[in-house]
Amino acid sequence: NELGPEWRSKFLEFDPIPIAAASIGQVHKAKLFDGSAVAVKIQYPTVADSIKSDLNNLKMLVTMTNILPPGLFIDNIIAVASEELAAECNYTVEAESQMRYRQLILDDQVLRKHTYVPKVYPELSTNRVLTTELVQGVSIDKAANLPQAVRNAIARTVLIVSIRELFSWRFIQSDPNFANFLYFDPQRTINLIDFGAAREYNKRFVDGYMRLVWAAANEDRETILTVSRELGFLTGDETSDFVNAHVEAGLIVGEPFLKDGSFDFGSSHLTARIGQYGGTFMKYRLTPPPTEAYSLHRKLAGAFLLCIRLK
Repeated sequence: NELGPEWRSKFLEFDPIPIAAASIGQVHKAKLFDGSAVAVKIQYPTVADSIKSDLNNLKMLVTMTNILPPGLFIDNIIAVASEELAAECNYTVEAESQMRYRQLILDDQVLRKHTYVPKVYPELSTNRVLTTELVQGVSIDKAANLPQAVRNAIARTVLIVSIRELFSWRFIQSDPNFANFLYFDPQRTINLIDFGAAREYNKRFVDGYMRLVWAAANEDRETILTVSRELGFLTGDETSDFVNAHVEAGLIVGEPFLKDGSFDFGSSHLTARIGQYGGTFMKYRLTPPPTEAYSLHRKLAGAFLLCIRLK
């Protein structure tokens, strides 16, 4: 239905057995008539409607049972998730995001040497089918057994990508799934795939967040509080316990930017140290974080977790 009744004639070869599968679709390997190997991602029928229904049911269950603390602001989480998942189900949007991201990488003098984004075939793509260049590599977490110098280089590249995305391009791929980063050892390259969760941020938010990160890197507690209120992370009426937890967590996140030189993610215990404030956040939070923060923090957490994994 998507590529027409003669869809098979558009490919020289098409493997009916998927090479990968996920929650909303599966990927097939195929070959074009010019010999190009491609990955054809096909969305499961009615998946978009099913996701919407599942989220509505979840909201109803949480509301009726009152099992989650108010500070979690589950309505906002579901609203953001609903918007993001709807976008992920639109492969036309994903194709546009991937082509945009590919050009950003190609235009970057540093990253184009170490990362690669597969080309998109728009003529073989629709809202529910996405055809892209097939790239090689293993999920990046599998690089954990490589030599230290290689692991350091991989982690450095991932962090540079993350910083470029937010502060230079204001356009990020926010899904931190390790399988979206394929390390290809023969070329020492990271192949970046899956742009369904890409999103853009406005300049005001990014500029403010830069001030927040800079304040954390300089251990400037007052500026952390000031900018947090300006961006909407705080109302100004929080308890002292919440304010202290917010600042301390911010300072922990800022540690990798605190000084020049290397940072040992493996022994930093960042996740455990930030996690100790989770109960305070859920109990005393007065306002949900800005909507931009959900995807942004997911991205940064994923980058940090990968660095921890690579040691």
